[in-house]
Amino acid sequence: MRALRLHNIANAPVIDNVDVPVLSPREVLVRVRAAGICGSDHHIIAGHNPLPEYPRTLGHEIAGEVTALGPGAEGVQVGDRVAVNFLVSCGTCDYCCTGRTSLCLRREGLGVALDGGLAEYARVPSTNVIRIPDNVPYSHAAIATDAFATPLHAIRRSGVRPGDACLVIGAGGLGLSAVQLLAAMGAGAIVVLDVDRAALSAASRNGATEARTVEELKDLDKSSLPAHHAFDFVGSPETVAIAIENTRRGGRVNVVGLSDKPIALARGDALVREEKVIAGSYSFDNAEIREVLDLMSQGRIHPDAVIGDRIDLNEAIDVLDPAGNRPRSVGRTVVQLDHTTQLNTHIPA
Repeated sequence: MRALRLHNIANAPVIDNVDVPVLSPREVLVRVRAAGICGSDHHIIAGHNPLPEYPRTLGHEIAGEVTALGPGAEGVQVGDRVAVNFLVSCGTCDYCCTGRTSLCLRREGLGVALDGGLAEYARVPSTNVIRIPDNVPYSHAAIATDAFATPLHAIRRSGVRPGDACLVIGAGGLGLSAVQLLAAMGAGAIVVLDVDRAALSAASRNGATEARTVEELKDLDKSSLPAHHAFDFVGSPETVAIAIENTRRGGRVNVVGLSDKPIALARGDALVREEKVIAGSYSFDNAEIREVLDLMSQGRIHPDAVIGDRIDLNEAIDVLDPAGNRPRSVGRTVVQLDHTTQLNTHIPA
Protein backbone atom coordinates (compact mmCIF):
# COMPACT_ATOMS: atom_id res chain seq x y z
CA MET A 1 0.00 0.00 0.00
CA ARG A 2 1.00 3.65 -0.34
CA ALA A 3 1.88 5.65 2.77
CA LEU A 4 3.14 9.21 3.25
CA ARG A 5 6.20 8.82 5.47
CA LEU A 6 8.65 11.22 7.06
CA HIS A 7 12.24 9.95 6.93
CA ASN A 8 14.12 13.01 8.25
CA ILE A 9 13.41 16.28 10.02
CA ALA A 10 13.27 19.36 7.76
CA ASN A 11 12.71 17.27 4.62
CA ALA A 12 9.53 16.64 2.66
CA PRO A 13 7.76 13.36 3.38
CA VAL A 14 7.69 10.78 0.60
CA ILE A 15 5.22 8.17 -0.57
CA ASP A 16 6.57 4.70 0.18
CA ASN A 17 5.13 1.36 -0.80
CA VAL A 18 4.81 -0.61 2.43
CA ASP A 19 3.04 -3.73 3.62
CA VAL A 20 -0.57 -3.52 4.76
CA PRO A 21 -0.39 -3.56 8.59
CA VAL A 22 -0.77 -6.90 10.34
CA LEU A 23 -3.30 -6.69 13.14
CA SER A 24 -2.55 -7.42 16.78
CA PRO A 25 -5.23 -8.42 19.30
CA ARG A 26 -8.03 -5.87 19.79
CA GLU A 27 -7.07 -3.91 16.68
CA VAL A 28 -8.96 -3.14 13.48
CA LEU A 29 -7.81 -2.33 9.97
CA VAL A 30 -9.27 0.88 8.57
CA ARG A 31 -9.33 1.61 4.84
CA VAL A 32 -8.62 5.34 4.99
CA ARG A 33 -11.04 7.44 2.97
CA ALA A 34 -10.04 10.90 4.20
CA ALA A 35 -7.34 12.35 6.44
CA GLY A 36 -6.75 15.89 7.61
CA ILE A 37 -3.43 17.75 7.59
CA CYS A 38 -2.90 19.58 10.86
CA GLY A 39 -0.53 22.36 11.85
CA SER A 40 1.18 19.89 14.17
CA ASP A 41 2.21 17.85 11.09
CA HIS A 42 4.16 20.90 9.94
CA HIS A 43 5.68 21.22 13.43
CA ILE A 44 6.77 17.57 13.33
CA ILE A 45 8.48 18.04 9.98
CA ALA A 46 10.19 21.24 11.16
CA GLY A 47 11.57 19.37 14.20
CA HIS A 48 9.66 21.31 16.87
CA ASN A 49 8.06 18.03 17.93
CA PRO A 50 10.64 15.30 17.13
CA LEU A 51 9.35 11.78 16.65
CA PRO A 52 10.68 8.82 18.67
CA GLU A 53 11.77 7.06 15.47
CA TYR A 54 11.86 7.44 11.69
CA PRO A 55 10.48 6.78 9.16
CA ARG A 56 6.94 7.36 10.35
CA THR A 57 3.64 7.46 8.49
CA LEU A 58 2.10 10.86 9.23
CA GLY A 59 -1.52 11.82 9.75
CA HIS A 60 -3.73 11.81 12.83
CA GLU A 61 -7.12 13.00 11.56
CA ILE A 62 -8.52 9.80 10.10
CA ALA A 63 -11.85 8.51 8.79
CA GLY A 64 -12.56 5.38 6.79
CA GLU A 65 -14.11 1.94 6.62
CA VAL A 66 -13.30 -1.05 8.82
CA THR A 67 -12.08 -3.88 6.59
CA ALA A 68 -10.67 -6.44 9.06
CA LEU A 69 -10.81 -7.28 12.77
CA GLY A 70 -7.97 -8.55 14.93
CA PRO A 71 -8.54 -11.19 17.62
CA GLY A 72 -10.67 -9.85 20.46
CA ALA A 73 -11.73 -6.62 18.70
CA GLU A 74 -15.10 -5.63 20.14
CA GLY A 75 -17.78 -3.05 19.52
CA VAL A 76 -17.10 -2.73 15.79
CA GLN A 77 -17.87 -4.71 12.64
CA VAL A 78 -16.36 -5.03 9.18
CA GLY A 79 -17.99 -2.42 6.97
CA ASP A 80 -18.52 0.16 9.72
CA ARG A 81 -17.82 3.76 8.73
CA VAL A 82 -15.62 5.17 11.48
CA ALA A 83 -13.70 8.17 12.68
CA VAL A 84 -10.49 7.50 14.61
CA ASN A 85 -9.30 8.95 17.91
CA PHE A 86 -5.56 9.29 17.27
CA LEU A 87 -4.58 9.20 20.96
CA VAL A 88 -3.95 5.63 22.08
CA SER A 89 -4.32 5.42 25.87
CA CYS A 90 -3.44 2.56 28.21
CA GLY A 91 -6.85 2.26 29.88
CA THR A 92 -5.36 1.40 33.28
CA CYS A 93 -3.54 4.45 34.71
CA ASP A 94 -5.23 6.82 37.17
CA TYR A 95 -6.12 9.30 34.42
CA CYS A 96 -7.71 6.67 32.18
CA CYS A 97 -9.65 5.21 35.10
CA THR A 98 -11.11 8.65 35.91
CA GLY A 99 -12.10 9.37 32.30
CA ARG A 100 -9.25 11.77 31.45
CA THR A 101 -7.73 9.67 28.69
CA SER A 102 -5.99 12.65 27.05
CA LEU A 103 -3.69 12.78 30.11
CA CYS A 104 -2.83 9.06 30.01
CA LEU A 105 0.63 8.39 31.44
CA ARG A 106 1.45 5.99 28.59
CA ARG A 107 -0.36 7.72 25.74
CA GLU A 108 0.89 7.32 22.18
CA GLY A 109 -0.31 9.15 19.10
CA LEU A 110 -1.09 7.80 15.65
CA GLY A 111 1.05 9.74 13.21
CA VAL A 112 3.50 10.49 16.04
CA ALA A 113 4.73 7.49 18.04
CA LEU A 114 2.70 5.11 15.87
CA ASP A 115 2.06 5.04 12.12
CA GLY A 116 -0.80 7.31 11.16
CA GLY A 117 -3.51 7.70 8.58
CA LEU A 118 -1.95 9.41 5.56
CA ALA A 119 -1.92 5.98 3.97
CA GLU A 120 -4.29 3.62 2.26
CA TYR A 121 -4.77 1.60 5.45
CA ALA A 122 -4.26 2.26 9.16
CA ARG A 123 -4.03 -0.15 12.09
CA VAL A 124 -6.08 1.18 15.01
CA PRO A 125 -7.17 -0.11 18.45
CA SER A 126 -10.84 -1.07 18.31
CA THR A 127 -11.50 1.21 21.30
CA ASN A 128 -10.35 4.20 19.23
CA VAL A 129 -12.98 4.04 16.50
CA ILE A 130 -16.29 5.91 16.60
CA ARG A 131 -19.10 5.18 14.16
CA ILE A 132 -19.93 7.96 11.72
CA PRO A 133 -23.60 8.96 11.23
CA ASP A 134 -24.89 8.00 7.79
CA ASN A 135 -25.28 11.60 6.63
CA VAL A 136 -21.74 12.69 7.59
CA PRO A 137 -19.18 12.25 4.78
CA TYR A 138 -15.68 10.94 5.41
CA SER A 139 -14.05 14.32 4.76
CA HIS A 140 -16.11 15.87 7.56
CA ALA A 141 -15.60 12.94 9.94
CA ALA A 142 -11.82 13.14 9.51
CA ILE A 143 -11.64 16.70 10.84
CA ALA A 144 -14.18 15.92 13.57
CA THR A 145 -11.36 14.03 15.28
CA ASP A 146 -9.03 16.97 15.93
CA ALA A 147 -9.94 20.21 14.19
CA PHE A 148 -13.33 20.20 15.95
CA ALA A 149 -12.84 17.86 18.92
CA THR A 150 -9.79 19.70 20.27
CA PRO A 151 -11.54 23.10 20.57
CA LEU A 152 -14.66 21.36 21.89
CA HIS A 153 -12.52 19.86 24.69
CA ALA A 154 -11.21 23.34 25.56
CA ILE A 155 -14.70 24.88 25.43
CA ARG A 156 -16.13 22.18 27.71
CA ARG A 157 -13.24 22.56 30.17
CA SER A 158 -13.72 26.32 30.20
CA GLY A 159 -17.43 26.09 31.02
CA VAL A 160 -18.71 28.49 28.35
CA ARG A 161 -22.33 29.49 28.96
CA PRO A 162 -24.84 31.09 26.56
CA GLY A 163 -24.11 34.79 26.20
CA ASP A 164 -20.47 34.60 27.36
CA ALA A 165 -18.04 36.76 25.42
CA CYS A 166 -15.17 34.74 23.94
CA LEU A 167 -11.81 35.64 22.43
CA VAL A 168 -10.28 33.27 19.84
CA ILE A 169 -6.64 33.80 18.87
CA GLY A 170 -5.59 32.10 15.63
CA ALA A 171 -8.03 31.46 12.77
CA GLY A 172 -6.57 28.24 11.39
CA GLY A 173 -8.43 24.93 11.35
CA LEU A 174 -8.78 24.79 15.14
CA GLY A 175 -9.74 28.44 15.52
CA LEU A 176 -12.36 28.39 12.76
CA SER A 177 -13.86 25.23 14.24
CA ALA A 178 -13.91 26.87 17.68
CA VAL A 179 -15.84 29.82 16.26
CA GLN A 180 -18.48 27.51 14.78
CA LEU A 181 -18.79 25.54 18.02
CA LEU A 182 -19.08 28.67 20.16
CA ALA A 183 -21.75 30.10 17.85
CA ALA A 184 -23.67 26.81 17.92
CA MET A 185 -23.57 26.84 21.73
CA GLY A 186 -24.98 30.36 21.98
CA ALA A 187 -21.87 32.28 23.02
CA GLY A 188 -22.20 36.06 22.99
CA ALA A 189 -19.53 38.15 21.29
CA ILE A 190 -16.94 35.98 19.50
CA VAL A 191 -13.83 38.06 18.80
CA VAL A 192 -11.14 36.53 16.56
CA LEU A 193 -7.56 37.75 16.21
CA ASP A 194 -5.12 36.71 13.47
CA VAL A 195 -2.37 38.25 11.35
CA ASP A 196 -3.81 37.01 8.06
CA ARG A 197 -6.63 38.91 6.37
CA ALA A 198 -7.91 35.83 4.52
CA ALA A 199 -8.11 33.93 7.83
CA LEU A 200 -10.02 36.82 9.40
CA SER A 201 -12.48 36.83 6.50
CA ALA A 202 -12.97 33.09 7.01
CA ALA A 203 -13.58 33.69 10.72
CA SER A 204 -16.35 36.16 9.89
CA ARG A 205 -17.96 33.64 7.54
CA ASN A 206 -17.81 31.01 10.30
CA GLY A 207 -19.67 33.11 12.85
CA ALA A 208 -17.22 35.58 14.45
CA THR A 209 -18.86 38.82 15.55
CA GLU A 210 -15.51 40.66 15.29
CA ALA A 211 -12.41 39.61 13.30
CA ARG A 212 -9.38 41.86 13.67
CA THR A 213 -5.62 41.99 13.64
CA VAL A 214 -3.81 42.60 16.91
CA GLU A 215 -3.12 46.16 15.80
CA GLU A 216 -6.86 46.72 15.47
CA LEU A 217 -7.66 45.67 19.05
CA LYS A 218 -8.07 49.30 20.05
CA ASP A 219 -10.88 49.67 17.50
CA LEU A 220 -13.02 46.91 18.99
CA ASP A 221 -16.41 47.57 20.50
CA LYS A 222 -15.74 47.88 24.23
CA SER A 223 -18.66 45.56 24.97
CA SER A 224 -16.80 42.67 23.26
CA LEU A 225 -13.71 42.67 25.48
CA PRO A 226 -12.48 41.80 28.00
CA ALA A 227 -13.86 38.32 27.41
CA HIS A 228 -15.17 35.70 29.82
CA HIS A 229 -13.08 33.06 28.02
CA ALA A 230 -10.01 33.26 25.78
CA PHE A 231 -8.88 30.40 23.53
CA ASP A 232 -5.31 30.69 22.24
CA PHE A 233 -4.69 28.35 19.31
CA VAL A 234 -1.22 29.80 18.64
CA GLY A 235 0.38 29.35 22.05
CA SER A 236 3.27 31.78 21.63
CA PRO A 237 4.41 33.94 24.57
CA GLU A 238 3.02 36.98 22.76
CA THR A 239 -0.44 35.53 22.10
CA VAL A 240 -0.78 34.15 25.62
CA ALA A 241 -0.03 37.64 26.95
CA ILE A 242 -2.73 39.10 24.68
CA ALA A 243 -5.20 36.47 25.91
CA ILE A 244 -4.49 37.25 29.56
CA GLU A 245 -4.71 40.99 29.04
CA ASN A 246 -8.05 40.75 27.25
CA THR A 247 -9.77 38.34 29.65
CA ARG A 248 -11.94 39.89 32.34
CA ARG A 249 -11.65 39.39 36.09
CA GLY A 250 -12.56 35.82 37.02
CA GLY A 251 -12.19 34.75 33.39
CA ARG A 252 -10.34 31.79 31.98
CA VAL A 253 -7.50 31.65 29.47
CA ASN A 254 -7.26 28.33 27.61
CA VAL A 255 -3.91 27.71 25.90
CA VAL A 256 -4.37 25.11 23.17
CA GLY A 257 -1.58 25.95 20.70
CA LEU A 258 1.71 24.13 21.27
CA SER A 259 4.93 26.09 21.71
CA ASP A 260 8.40 25.09 22.86
CA LYS A 261 9.08 28.60 24.24
CA PRO A 262 8.79 29.65 27.90
CA ILE A 263 5.63 31.62 28.65
CA ALA A 264 5.64 34.50 31.13
CA LEU A 265 2.20 34.93 32.64
CA ALA A 266 1.25 38.08 34.56
CA ARG A 267 2.27 40.02 37.60
CA GLY A 268 1.52 37.83 40.58
CA ASP A 269 -0.52 40.46 42.44
CA ALA A 270 -2.70 41.13 39.38
CA LEU A 271 -3.21 37.40 38.81
CA VAL A 272 -4.30 36.92 42.41
CA ARG A 273 -6.53 39.98 42.72
CA GLU A 274 -8.29 39.34 39.42
CA GLU A 275 -8.68 35.57 39.96
CA LYS A 276 -7.97 34.70 36.36
CA VAL A 277 -7.52 31.03 35.53
CA ILE A 278 -4.78 30.15 33.03
CA ALA A 279 -5.00 26.55 31.87
CA GLY A 280 -3.69 24.26 29.18
CA SER A 281 -6.05 22.13 27.11
CA TYR A 282 -4.90 19.07 25.20
CA SER A 283 -6.59 16.70 22.80
CA PHE A 284 -10.04 15.14 23.38
CA ASP A 285 -11.78 11.84 24.08
CA ASN A 286 -14.17 9.54 22.22
CA ALA A 287 -17.23 11.21 23.72
CA GLU A 288 -16.15 14.60 22.37
CA ILE A 289 -15.60 13.16 18.88
CA ARG A 290 -19.05 11.59 19.10
CA GLU A 291 -20.55 14.93 20.15
CA VAL A 292 -18.93 16.68 17.17
CA LEU A 293 -20.22 14.03 14.77
CA ASP A 294 -23.71 14.47 16.22
CA LEU A 295 -23.49 18.26 15.71
CA MET A 296 -22.42 17.66 12.11
CA SER A 297 -25.27 15.20 11.57
CA GLN A 298 -27.78 17.72 12.95
CA GLY A 299 -26.45 20.49 10.69
CA ARG A 300 -25.49 22.69 13.65
CA ILE A 301 -21.88 23.04 12.47
CA HIS A 302 -20.65 23.20 8.89
CA PRO A 303 -17.30 21.50 8.21
CA ASP A 304 -17.12 22.63 4.56
CA ALA A 305 -16.58 26.17 5.82
CA VAL A 306 -13.47 24.97 7.69
CA ILE A 307 -11.99 22.91 4.84
CA GLY A 308 -9.71 25.11 2.79
CA ASP A 309 -8.46 22.56 0.28
CA ARG A 310 -9.11 18.98 -0.81
CA ILE A 311 -6.15 17.14 -2.30
CA ASP A 312 -4.86 13.64 -3.06
CA LEU A 313 -1.98 11.82 -1.38
CA ASN A 314 0.55 12.93 -4.02
CA GLU A 315 -0.32 16.59 -3.50
CA ALA A 316 0.19 16.20 0.25
CA ILE A 317 3.94 16.03 -0.38
CA ASP A 318 3.96 19.63 -1.64
CA VAL A 319 1.65 20.81 1.14
CA LEU A 320 4.02 19.40 3.79
CA ASP A 321 7.32 20.20 2.04
CA PRO A 322 9.09 22.77 4.27
CA ALA A 323 10.89 24.12 1.19
CA GLY A 324 7.81 24.06 -1.04
CA ASN A 325 6.19 26.98 -2.78
CA ARG A 326 2.59 25.82 -2.46
CA PRO A 327 0.66 28.43 -0.46
CA ARG A 328 -0.95 27.16 2.70
CA SER A 329 -4.73 27.25 2.49
CA VAL A 330 -6.94 28.87 5.10
CA GLY A 331 -8.50 26.26 7.37
CA ARG A 332 -7.97 22.51 7.18
CA THR A 333 -6.55 20.64 4.21
CA VAL A 334 -8.19 17.26 3.69
CA VAL A 335 -6.50 14.41 1.80
CA GLN A 336 -8.99 12.20 -0.03
CA LEU A 337 -7.58 8.77 -0.79
CA ASP A 338 -7.77 7.11 -4.23
CA HIS A 339 -10.49 4.46 -3.93
CA THR A 340 -9.41 2.53 -7.03
CA THR A 341 -5.95 1.94 -5.66
CA GLN A 342 -7.38 0.98 -2.29
CA LEU A 343 -9.78 -1.56 -3.70
CA ASN A 344 -6.95 -3.27 -5.54
CA THR A 345 -4.79 -3.54 -2.42
CA HIS A 346 -4.51 -7.08 -1.03
CA ILE A 347 -5.70 -7.43 2.56
CA PRO A 348 -4.22 -10.36 4.47
CA ALA A 349 -6.76 -12.82 5.89
